[in-house]
Order: sequence, then structure tokens, then C-alpha cells
Amino acid sequence: MYTIPTRIAYKNWHNPCSKGWHERPCQPPPAAIEAIALTKRYAPQDKPAVDGINLRIASGSYCCLLGPSGCGKSTTLRMMAGHESVTSGDILLENRNITDLPAASRGTAMMFQSFALFPHLSALDNVAFSLKMKGVDKAGRHQQAKDLLDRVAMGHLAERKPAELSGGQQQRVALAPR
Repeated sequence: MYTIPTRIAYKNWHNPCSKGWHERPCQPPPAAIEAIALTKRYAPQDKPAVDGINLRIASGSYCCLLGPSGCGKSTTLRMMAGHESVTSGDILLENRNITDLPAASRGTAMMFQSFALFPHLSALDNVAFSLKMKGVDKAGRHQQAKDLLDRVAMGHLAERKPAELSGGQQQRVALAPR
């Protein structure tokens, strides 16, 4: 069993007894998300892609998964987000077992390095695209998309194409419908 060392970038800014980057707080705060003996095998005879990981991330803290290519970082995150099935183990979100919930029911999101925005569509139309696929009328989907862009402070750039936005702005457009 391998436990990801959360001390690498662990700091709880809200806990007065936290001693710094290399020390755990004297009283562990409640976990926002927790992986318990999380394992992923793509086939029964295969070596596990993720092998019994235990990881506890406290609310208000940062955790970085660091490691070489193929060590299971992305697979672990995909299981936590619900985009990959779990072979064994559990995932808890605020002490609620979400292991078998579909991604849409978890209350989580996953942001990829490539934002998958349509280059020929405006920020507004990129956000409204999934609503169009669900059959929402044009006025309704544009109003919902505008509200979502406002929520991520991008409403004023709704008509810009992705190439006209900074990387951070593109990320917020991609995050808006989540």
C-alpha cells in the first residue's frame, strides 16, 4: 500500500496550531475529501494503476499530487471526480461516501490543462453549448450562460473568442458551466 505524502504542500491556514509546511496541525481538521485504500485496476490480471492510496485533504488546505508519468495521479483525481470507476476502496466528501455516485451527483468538478473550448465560438456560446445540446431555447440558454459567466467574473468578456482571452480567463470560461 502506498500513501501519498500530503506533507509536500499541506498547510491549513485556518488552524492556529498548524506549524508550517512540513508539520501536520496538532489537531487534524475535518477532511473535505478523503480516499481510503483507493485502488484502480483496468483488468483483473493487470498491475494496479492506483494501489491502496490513503489520502486525507482538510478543508481550507492545499494538496499537490507529485510523481512521475504513469504513477496514478490523474487516475486518482478522475476517481475522486467520478470520471473513473473505483476497483476497491472508498471516497468520502465531507464524510459522505460518494464512491458509487455518478460525477454529476458528487458536487465536484475537474479542470483539465486543456480547456476544450471551441475556438470559433464566443465565451457565451461555449458556456451555452451544453444547454443547446439539452434542447434549451436560445434566449434561455444565453441568459443561463450569461449568469454563469457573471459568477466567474467573465460576463464583461462574453462576446470574446478563446484566442482573445488570457489563459486564466479561458480557464474560467471552461469552469463556468461546471
